[in-house]
Amino acid sequence: MMKKTVLFALFATTLAFCSWAGGFKITVGFPDVTLNNATAYLTSYDTGDTIATGTVHGKRCVIKGKIEESFFARLIIDGARCGMVVEDGEIAVDWAKKVASGAPLNDYVNRLDTLLNACTTEPEVAKVFYQAYTDNKNNGVGPWAFFNYLMYTSMDLAKLEEELKIVPTSYLEKKRVKSAVANAKAQALTAEGLMYTDFEVVQEDGSTVKLSDYVGKGSYTVVDFWASWCGPCRREIPNIKKMYDKYNGKGMTFLGVAVWDAPADTHKAIQQLNIPWPVMIGNKKISEPTEKYGIMGIPHIIIFDPEGRIISRGLQGEKLTQKIESCIAK
Repeated sequence: MMKKTVLFALFATTLAFCSWAGGFKITVGFPDVTLNNATAYLTSYDTGDTIATGTVHGKRCVIKGKIEESFFARLIIDGARCGMVVEDGEIAVDWAKKVASGAPLNDYVNRLDTLLNACTTEPEVAKVFYQAYTDNKNNGVGPWAFFNYLMYTSMDLAKLEEELKIVPTSYLEKKRVKSAVANAKAQALTAEGLMYTDFEVVQEDGSTVKLSDYVGKGSYTVVDFWASWCGPCRREIPNIKKMYDKYNGKGMTFLGVAVWDAPADTHKAIQQLNIPWPVMIGNKKISEPTEKYGIMGIPHIIIFDPEGRIISRGLQGEKLTQKIESCIAK
């Protein structure tokens, strides 16, 4: 595992905003003429708004403009995306590799990507993003790095509040940072060791069902947050089913919560996968359950004890099986 002193060696010097009187000029190179006449959209990473456009001519596309400050962006062409920092200067984009280079901040992000690819755990990733944030508070890399730091970090409310006191106030107005802060707070309020946070789902017939209808009823409860379109979710179902067949009604109950999914697709998947446990299904795609628990990706499986206290979050496969069996053994 790479030591912290080595991991951060590239970040010893803070990158300042680079100014060039000509504004920015982005030149995109393509390996062939397949995308000739396609429109290139330069969009804000934070809001998704289109900042500028260009047209592909043969194997080349040029987008020019002026900005007040650098910012993280996405270049979108024919549905494909390339992340980059828009900064004053000339920026070259290799569309085949989806890499932007030739300007200081983009070259910095490329070095950052190399370090991130070497990380093997989320805490390592979080450390890299935190250093990038502290080294770049006054340019477009900073807010992007801080957002990602929050998304890869679990912390209690006290630590989160301390972090927010020292972050530039402009960050807190950004859409993605606001979302990450809300997510971090939700995770802190639903961490292992705390009592469950209830939520309500309006079902297709107009009636409502709550998490508290199942959790805290005197048995351990395994709750799977999933969606029909999620491949990893579908692959985890057989493992949960083995535990269901072995332990359901023997001190343990099971529940599914369908999120980010169309109700009709959820019903179809339940039949295809032969899911025997009850599933909370909304009358539309729902996200409140994941927002309440700060869930960024699915499947996300939470185990609650008989009183409703959270004893496990995010386990899958063999680790989930071991945790369930340890609960039954108590």
